[in-house]
Amino acid sequence: MTLAFETPLDNPKGLKVTILTYIDYVMSSFFYCECLTKVFAMGFVACGKNSYIRNPWNILDFTIVMSALMSMIFVNVDLKAIKSLRILRVLRPLRIVAKNRGLKLAITSLFNSLPNIANLLLIVVFFIFLLSILCMTLFSGQFYQCSTDHLDLTYYQQNDLINT
Repeated sequence: MTLAFETPLDNPKGLKVTILTYIDYVMSSFFYCECLTKVFAMGFVACGKNSYIRNPWNILDFTIVMSALMSMIFVNVDLKAIKSLRILRVLRPLRIVAKNRGLKLAITSLFNSLPNIANLLLIVVFFIFLLSILCMTLFSGQFYQCSTDHLDLTYYQQNDLINT
């Protein structure tokens, strides 16, 4: 919700931006604590197949948390690369997907079906291309003239906007 309230036109020293910044710090702290708890409980990399970083959803979570931490640490640094990390805050709602099993299954199925959707898109584009060649062959020269007898073109003729 804080992302929806934040706009680039707000006064950077205003009350609204200050409150949203503090809310961001609190939420980022909760996410950071959750990430650390998972790392201590599961291990980071080398603690078997259930390690924290071996799950793709946890990689996404870790990326979001680290980008928020970097933007909090380097808040006064005027580097465009650090400021661009704030864009990754948009991925925070995806954390809900990791918690809900049904949503996780739906998103995973969507990503797994993308190659098949790309193949179908290629077939549809090829079919449209064939139909366009057919229409150009069948209708070439048929629509060469336009009938404008039913239109009132006096304004355009007076101002020489159309050729008569």
